[in-house]
Amino acid sequence: MERVFASTEPLDAKGHRVLVCSDRYVEPTAERVLPDGAVHLIFNFGDRQAGERGAELACLAMGATCTPTRIVLTGAVEQLCVRLRVGAASAVLGVPAGELADQGVALDAIWGADATEMLERLHALPHGTARAALLTELLRARARRADAPSRPTLEAVRRIAASGGRIRVRELANDLGLGERRLQQLFHQHVGLSPRAICRLARFRDVLGRCSRRKQAWAELALDGGFYGQAHFSNEIRAFTGLTPGDLARSGDFGFLQEDCLARS
Repeated sequence: MERVFASTEPLDAKGHRVLVCSDRYVEPTAERVLPDGAVHLIFNFGDRQAGERGAELACLAMGATCTPTRIVLTGAVEQLCVRLRVGAASAVLGVPAGELADQGVALDAIWGADATEMLERLHALPHGTARAALLTELLRARARRADAPSRPTLEAVRRIAASGGRIRVRELANDLGLGERRLQQLFHQHVGLSPRAICRLARFRDVLGRCSRRKQAWAELALDGGFYGQAHFSNEIRAFTGLTPGDLARSGDFGFLQEDCLARS
């Protein structure tokens, strides 16, 4: 298997990124992609893949989720993957991010003919680097036409990440001068997950590095990570990875862990 990953610089101040993926698999290989809180746009140019949440589609938007996504990779994998900044997704999508939560949707169902034309132009180019450059240009133009991201939403995501997910939603709303209901509405529109779900993800991401090394006892990890106890910790690890902490440590396979989007938002 040959694997090449290359990330572009952020498209603009909104912080969206393009990742070029080039793999070749002799045998079908199952992969667990762990949740990162972001909406992703996937453009497939190689062999059709199998898996959950629309993995077989030529171009799709994968909504934010709190569960791992299982995909089966086979043959030539040639993709462009766009990670939309957490809290700024709807400006590019043109629809509320919450409408895509936990699912993969064909991009032409959202953008219509624009998505078809974009895919045709990308297909005409010979390799991933050229495609990434064109896609970056096209998305920059789309972002310029869109409304600016919601500043309160971006600030809320930043504070959640800074606290490691330990901040209470009521406290967060009060700090921003918002009601809890209004904060929920903003997250549905711009993030795709609730404030509580993003807090859960931030706690998970915060503890995952220590969990992989396991230099602390599980009870200690749970306490330091802001969990109510070892049972809560185990339930959350299972929810986000599909495995218990023990199975995770024994297998040594944490799945494909994407860039920490919350920390960069």
